[in-house]
Amino acid sequence: MKGSLKIVKLFGIPVLLHWSFLILLIVGYHFHQSLDLSKAEAWWWVNFSLAVFSCILLHEFGHALMARRFGVETKDIILLPLGGMARLNKLPEKPWQEFIVALAGPLVNILIALVLFPFFWFITKPDLVAHALPGPEQLDDDYFLFLPLLLFLNLLLAAFNMIPAFPMDGGRMLRALLSIKMGRLKATKMAVGLGAVIAIGLGIYGVFAERLSYPILGLFIIYTALREYRWVKTESLLSACLVSDVFLKDHHRLSLNDDLAEVKKIHGATGQKGFIVFDEMDLPVGVLDVDVIKDQAGSVQDFYQKVLQEIELNASLKKANEVIHQNEVEVLAVTSGNQLVGVLQSDMIWDNLKQKKK
Repeated sequence: MKGSLKIVKLFGIPVLLHWSFLILLIVGYHFHQSLDLSKAEAWWWVNFSLAVFSCILLHEFGHALMARRFGVETKDIILLPLGGMARLNKLPEKPWQEFIVALAGPLVNILIALVLFPFFWFITKPDLVAHALPGPEQLDDDYFLFLPLLLFLNLLLAAFNMIPAFPMDGGRMLRALLSIKMGRLKATKMAVGLGAVIAIGLGIYGVFAERLSYPILGLFIIYTALREYRWVKTESLLSACLVSDVFLKDHHRLSLNDDLAEVKKIHGATGQKGFIVFDEMDLPVGVLDVDVIKDQAGSVQDFYQKVLQEIELNASLKKANEVIHQNEVEVLAVTSGNQLVGVLQSDMIWDNLKQKKK
């Protein structure tokens, strides 16, 4: 996501910090100044915030690692002021898999609460009689209830995420259950509609309660839900088309020693952007995308991509698009059995999609 800073990579998954955290820091600084907090009080808030976002990060890794068990990798995890987001490369194929992936996040928060519960029960609870409970204004200078508060907050996070407001976890679980009977597209539309109603309710409550975070959360829910609905609709259209409908059968082959000037002429005459590159043994060894060589001179061997991703002729365009994104390529070799029969360029997929939407 643009404007995000990579802070760490865990389990092979990059963790990004969104630029909007700058706003959170400014608000936090203003909060510190307006309440004239001491250093100890300020550090309490810093430590508690770090603890909370650590729990949110674990929540997102719950989704990501569960998705990995079903063969779905996670592009990255983004931490936002309102929470986190694990961006999966694709949705799990089966509804029950999506249900479990969505449930994994809240279960992590419940597990954290269970780990903290013995501390509360055996250490904090016996001392509650002798320890005066701090009011809200004294809370940030007292570590006695730090872990119990974290326990309560994890239970709250689990419960809040189970609200059936798509794309929150509860909404995804609802979508997964609806998908069993009505398919993913209709299920997503219904889940998005319910989520929008809940989001509007949150916004109205926030306005009357003078809590700005609720309208912001409502807008975030509606925005992300509509974006995912558009993507699911796109995937539905791609699933209905085959590679054989759009691939380029009469394609020009390139050799490693071919001059780039000649490649540009072929592109100008035919419009072909993606080429399969063959070595001196006439074996395919990679691909070349003309966008890479626009302002370059030399031969193919200096600029071709030494990765050859294949897609079956009878595969769906949805599958082809997944291969393109997962391997970060623009050109696929189309095969039928073990025979190379053509090429598929990423722009062919989207050109076909635009025609379907008309």
